[in-house]
Amino acid sequence: MQDTYTYQILKKCNGKVIMQIDEHLLDIINAHLTIKPQQQQTEVPYSVKKQHNFQRRIVPFFMNQFMHWAEVMGYKQVDGYLRAIHKKKTSKQQKFELGDLKKLFGAINPRTKIIQLETQHKWIEFLGTQAEICVLINNKIKDQSTKQMYIQAIEQLKEQLHKEQPYDKFLSLSKKDEVKEESIKEEYLSSEVPTDEYAPTYYQDPYTYLSCAYNNEF
Repeated sequence: MQDTYTYQILKKCNGKVIMQIDEHLLDIINAHLTIKPQQQQTEVPYSVKKQHNFQRRIVPFFMNQFMHWAEVMGYKQVDGYLRAIHKKKTSKQQKFELGDLKKLFGAINPRTKIIQLETQHKWIEFLGTQAEICVLINNKIKDQSTKQMYIQAIEQLKEQLHKEQPYDKFLSLSKKDEVKEESIKEEYLSSEVPTDEYAPTYYQDPYTYLSCAYNNEF
């Protein structure tokens, strides 16, 4: 004969349910929950690191795509200007850097004024007509969510063009996000339930997801 357990729904709130259940039934629910608090805690630090790293990849990725586009389009002066910058890189990857984009839109060098201005105009054209296509057809970016992040980054690059000094504070965006996310991380970790006070120690408390209902209704 199977054991019978009773439960009673006390309140419903925003898709959540507050229930009163037998203690034995609670034990069964706990036994089937596999998400550990420690696993949840790693999500916030990972998102911080991922966002920080991605922000630094934006300029190298799009400037590299811009250089190849200029070559395909036959913009010889622009292509030559970019390749001259690229060849000066000392790292093994020879990646473009944010400083290259800052310099492009910085003070005009009288000796290279025509090429610099043309490169500026072509960069604006590239962002408006080709950058998104480069992301969509890029086989190296396999994850769709990452593709979407790059597409959204195009708008960040465009917005910088309206500033008095384009790209001068570009990475400060990631620093603000990092500080904000770090505070979220600290708040998250500070709310951690000490494992020596509550049992079970390695299963998620099934009542924690009901906190929103109590906070909103009581």
